[in-house]
Amino acid sequence: KRNSDDDCGFNSRQVMEVRKLVIKYAKTLSKLKGKEEKILKQMKKLIYILPLLAFMATGCYQIDTGDTGFKTSFGKIDSVTLDPGLYFVNPIGGDLIRYTLRDQRYDCEMFTYTKDMQQAKFEVSILVSIEKSNVIDIHTRYGSCYFTTIMEPIFRSALKEVVGQWDAEKLVNGRETATKAIYDRILHLAKGKPITVKGFSILNIDYMDAFEKAIEEKVVAAQEAIKAKNKTVQIEEEAKQKIIQARAEAEAIEIRAAALAKNKDIIMLNLIEKWDGKAPSTLSVGQGANLFLPTTK
Repeated sequence: KRNSDDDCGFNSRQVMEVRKLVIKYAKTLSKLKGKEEKILKQMKKLIYILPLLAFMATGCYQIDTGDTGFKTSFGKIDSVTLDPGLYFVNPIGGDLIRYTLRDQRYDCEMFTYTKDMQQAKFEVSILVSIEKSNVIDIHTRYGSCYFTTIMEPIFRSALKEVVGQWDAEKLVNGRETATKAIYDRILHLAKGKPITVKGFSILNIDYMDAFEKAIEEKVVAAQEAIKAKNKTVQIEEEAKQKIIQARAEAEAIEIRAAALAKNKDIIMLNLIEKWDGKAPSTLSVGQGANLFLPTTK
């Protein structure tokens, strides 16, 4: 027999257990709902904070070792030159301008004419640097492209001036001397400029093809002339040696003839000493010469 609480086929005890589980589940949901609300509130805060942090991060700048810089506000310089480190600049209208203090190498090409009007293309390299104390002045007067503004006109002028004093052929062999002269001229023209020139070199000189061919042919001809000259010297030396040898032989013959003329009996004595006791099979008698040989009996 079923009671009034067991309409669905469950007894009262089972119903009570189900009610307890339902109540517990409801409390759990209530707690989770509270945590979700807290999480949502925190997320809403992050939604406002993250853009602010990102905005502030745009104002962070780093200056590396070997560099310097200064702050600007709406284009106006509002700080001294800064040391390496991390700096914050107002993202609204603010900026940090950086310059390197390291040695900077610039490679350039230019055409110019030599003294004998030979056109040549020069590939040159120049080494420069700037001082920290001159950075703001350089930025104010010349901008970030200070090399193009300051140094390029100087070294181009120096190159044209010095190269114009050299003949093209002599410049090929006097390249080191010309390089030093150009460097000295650059130093002179750069006096008073807020930039330090530390080196200059000519990387390559490219003349017109016709001139280079003429130079090559002249070098080959000079080498052949030297070779021929050396050969002539050798032949002359050999001839001198032969003359000296011939003179020595002639003098020896004259000395020997003179000695024999003074001692004619020496010839007969030499013959007697070398004679083997047999009569010669052939006898030649020259004009005005009488030769008597002993015969056996």
